[in-house]
Amino acid sequence: MVTYLGKNSSFYKTYSDVLIQKDIAAQKALADFTGHMTLTFYTTSINEFYLLKSDTRNMEKIETISSTFDAFTYTIPREDQIWEILEVTKEIGGYSCQKAQTEFKGRKYEAWFTTELPFPFGPWKLHGLPGLILEAYDEKGEVKFIYNGFDKIEEDIKIEIPFYVIKSSPSEIEKIGKVFNEDQGSYFNSLQNSGRMNIANEFLGIDYSKHSFDLKNDDDYKPSFKTNNPIELTEGKNLQ
Repeated sequence: MVTYLGKNSSFYKTYSDVLIQKDIAAQKALADFTGHMTLTFYTTSINEFYLLKSDTRNMEKIETISSTFDAFTYTIPREDQIWEILEVTKEIGGYSCQKAQTEFKGRKYEAWFTTELPFPFGPWKLHGLPGLILEAYDEKGEVKFIYNGFDKIEEDIKIEIPFYVIKSSPSEIEKIGKVFNEDQGSYFNSLQNSGRMNIANEFLGIDYSKHSFDLKNDDDYKPSFKTNNPIELTEGKNLQ
């Protein structure tokens, strides 16, 4: 996962598309590249993204169907946490961090935030502390957000819903997902005919007239598409 940060907003999404893009670019750069590539998957990308703005009581939820670029969005109420900040510190990635804890969606979390990065955001839906949340864990160790780096983006970009994401509703997205699950071939043909797949192809650097692929999973990766232990155990906000 990756969280893109602005002064007043954050966008939490999968990082898998960027990793695939880098993998494709690296294979295309090989001296003996013939047009055939092998894409290896090491993780299952998340299919729910969140755009959070600090100046509104709502947030945008984005749900994907077949890929990052096949996405739909709708507005939901912003879900805040009630934090207890503790006088416990440690260093993470060279940043001095302070411990905080909360109860949210049926889980008890400990989080580590740093005021050296003055963004009131964090991974997933976690936010509201006086600094960026670098790591967070639930008390059972079933949910872990681990810090892997912080990069400053030099180019001027806006933290907002991508242009290709379509405004929709939960019920409509459920219908679309059902169509995809029942007949993926017809679904992808429909995407191709609509031109929406061209957005992903351009981003990834794919030209099907020149490139072909083998897809495989890493030997140590055994994907499961059934969620037996969801991150949200309750629908409520905070346990009191």
